[in-house]
Amino acid sequence: MATSVTIPNSDIVFRRDGVGDRAVVFVHGWTDDLHVWSPVIAELSTHGFETVRLDLAGFGDRTQADGPFTYDRFAADLLAVVDAVDKPFVLVGHSMAAPIVELAAEARPERALGLVLLAPIPMAGTRLPDEVIENFRSLAGADASAIQAMRQQAGPSAPEAELARIAAVAATARPEVVRATADLWNNGHPAERPGDFAKPVLIVTGSDDPIITSDVAAAAVAARFDSTKTTTVAIEGCSHWPHIEQPSLVAAQISRFLAGNLATEKVSRA
Repeated sequence: MATSVTIPNSDIVFRRDGVGDRAVVFVHGWTDDLHVWSPVIAELSTHGFETVRLDLAGFGDRTQADGPFTYDRFAADLLAVVDAVDKPFVLVGHSMAAPIVELAAEARPERALGLVLLAPIPMAGTRLPDEVIENFRSLAGADASAIQAMRQQAGPSAPEAELARIAAVAATARPEVVRATADLWNNGHPAERPGDFAKPVLIVTGSDDPIITSDVAAAAVAARFDSTKTTTVAIEGCSHWPHIEQPSLVAAQISRFLAGNLATEKVSRA
């Protein structure tokens, strides 16, 4: 049974589904919302984990949230959620959310069990050329049809109905938030040094992703973590939104990660 929980004295509302003494917390990517994870969550096969998801500030049901729209602010909101859940957790982050979940996991090492990064934006940013990032910034204030057309081009195998839904969601974001967060994931976070997170990490990419290629994932993301605890998987036939394009395959990878790599992980509840 799903429940919605509000963090006191904030606009943060998160959704809890299922039961378990551990939690899997899903964080959406740029201009998306918490519902983008529904197809994956529906097909998870691992028991003992409840699922948790939230809208990042500026997106979904939080379009009126005040800034700053920074990685540190997003990580602080996520930490408020995992602290409210108060149990060992795995964080799943798509695209722009990859640095967010890494920062949060490093801040709660006593309860963080692992990370799943889907088409992850590097902590150092993508550093796309000006003319390319401007294409993304130009979506600020765009109508849903224009956003859907861009998504369709970038992820042709994604279901049309879901593309239409997330395009409508993206169109509600304030233009200044869209521009600020596009610059955020392009420019990156100052913490470009290798990360401090030493637990299992699963990196999932799309075989046809033009932004987060296998080379980018290896050099700019996987290199931040312990190579003996890091697994990288490419999902064939999809681009930058593997959880939308191939939700069953992504759910299977996450379920395998939860059942396997985390079976012997021990954490304190300090």
